[in-house]
Amino acid sequence: MQSMRRLIPHWLALLTSALLLSACLGPVPGLYPEDPEQRPIPIYLTGHGWHVGIVVETRHPEWTEAFSDIPGLPRTRYLEFGWGDAGYYPHPDPGWPQLLRAGLLPTESVLHIAGFDREPAAQFPGSQVVRLQLSEAGLRALTEFLDSYVRRDAQGRAEVLGSGLYADSLFVASNRRYFFPFTSNWWTARGLRAAGLPITPLYAVTEGNLSWQALRVGEALQ
Repeated sequence: MQSMRRLIPHWLALLTSALLLSACLGPVPGLYPEDPEQRPIPIYLTGHGWHVGIVVETRHPEWTEAFSDIPGLPRTRYLEFGWGDAGYYPHPDPGWPQLLRAGLLPTESVLHIAGFDREPAAQFPGSQVVRLQLSEAGLRALTEFLDSYVRRDAQGRAEVLGSGLYADSLFVASNRRYFFPFTSNWWTARGLRAAGLPITPLYAVTEGNLSWQALRVGEALQ
């Protein structure tokens, strides 16, 4: 018992150190250069309450190569990506049963891909929109991250589940499980971190924290 008591402070110290270190995640070398001129590519975060989307421009060839095989993919200037529980996210009027199931049990997940041509701030006037700047290497890393969440069959074909939440959008089957605390905000934070941004996914459970982290390195458009 005494040996256990001696170990507890040791483990608490290790845990505290791990949390402090994770709170200080800086930019990833080679992906997020300090010089803003080396980060010429804008992406956007769109906050819709429960879900925070990642918006990219489709003019970059990386997107055409990664997602052109998805049937019905919008052929628009912008694409917004979101990820969430397969039962809650597509539901037209989700309630507490869907919310509790999504939060407490490992469940199937989906990607929501929406297309539009207007500027993101004009497209979503009631949402918070934050602009972030990526390097070309960061954009490629973000593309690989998003593509890694698409479930494909043995022939490499994506599975489209149906129409999405907007006029020009769709739901695509994902190959990952959804469960708390690995929520849609955590997913968005992981995508930003994959692109090299100084974002800490560990704390991005809520939209508020994710937005706060993004605003430290980005610009609020509304």
